[in-house]
Amino acid sequence: MVAANLTAATLHGRAPLGCARVTANEQITRRSIGIAFADGGLLALSAVQPDGSAGHGEESVAAVLCGPDGAPVEVSEALLSTEYGPDGVQRRATLELWLDEEDGQPLRGAGTLISASAVKHPGARGTIAFFRWTLEGREGLGHYEVVRAGG
Repeated sequence: MVAANLTAATLHGRAPLGCARVTANEQITRRSIGIAFADGGLLALSAVQPDGSAGHGEESVAAVLCGPDGAPVEVSEALLSTEYGPDGVQRRATLELWLDEEDGQPLRGAGTLISASAVKHPGARGTIAFFRWTLEGREGLGHYEVVRAGG
């Protein structure tokens, strides 16, 4: 994996490292986040786009949420929505985590970009972004990686 220094649009008066513009034929193949919350809890989420699929609605999404004690909480459904900047870098994200509980309400959260860097994988390129996250009032820091086909 090789990191690349590329220019990006400014965010909050700062210029984070970013990606070159995304072209229409660069399909996202994988998105993943990992968050460490201030209270000791953790969240991992992975969304994989099957080969030949048309859009993110066909992603296979899995998530694991751990409380401060490290015990995993089952997530029956996870939704990840992303806002990208003009340079293709993920800028903001929202989460909905549906737990196997009777109240029927999801846990909701959001993240905002701190900084990002472009990386190259064999046959793919990605952006690893560091985000500041909140989930139902719990604050945390983590990463959000987007991998695109091609390279």
